[in-house]
Amino acid sequence: MSKSHLDLVLPVYNPQSGWFSVVKSGLKQLEQATAKSVRLIIVDDGSPKAAAFDELVKSDTILFVKSAQNKGKGAALRLGFAKATADIVLFTDVDFPYEIDSMKRMADAIENGADVSLGYREDDYYASVPWFRKLLSEAFRFVLKSILKFPITDTQCGLKGMNQRGKEVFMQTTIDRFLVDMEFIKRATKNRDMKIEPVVVQLRKDVEFSSMGVGVLLTELMNFWKIFFV
Repeated sequence: MSKSHLDLVLPVYNPQSGWFSVVKSGLKQLEQATAKSVRLIIVDDGSPKAAAFDELVKSDTILFVKSAQNKGKGAALRLGFAKATADIVLFTDVDFPYEIDSMKRMADAIENGADVSLGYREDDYYASVPWFRKLLSEAFRFVLKSILKFPITDTQCGLKGMNQRGKEVFMQTTIDRFLVDMEFIKRATKNRDMKIEPVVVQLRKDVEFSSMGVGVLLTELMNFWKIFFV
């Protein structure tokens, strides 16, 4: 009997040297942990470094999707989800920043009946992140919880899972960049019969955090306004 499978969507833009080795290692560990065959759906979000994907294009076990231009995480994920057919669909970042056991628990939640599983980072996560990213995360959580009374405060965790019903909700999103996570959760929570399960996840200890420019922050502030007030 063949193993059941899940789809793992990884958006990537301008990957660093050696990135594909990290992906292959993460894939092997995830398959061992879940006892499932994992199909990788890697979406190139318009990277100018075409050579970075030479090895990937030759693979017959990975589905490679390329965007004609760089639009952002949200747009890339929708391209990948359009190809996802498994009963369990996960997405995370290409450097596999979360522990494999956390990814397994996300998949288990869907297998056990949840439509959407949301990674939730506890206080120990913020002890390992740069101070500016910590400040932004805490500010977002405060606004969501205390001002907007939003039921989910950790919207931006980069690890989420869903079944095909949850995927349909994600495909309705319109935000092209990082706050697509927040828009997805807002849409999902409007479906009262949709089962949403937060799952505590842990970051790998050797993760390197990318910087976030002023232009990105301004764009995301406009997206935040669009999600909640337009």
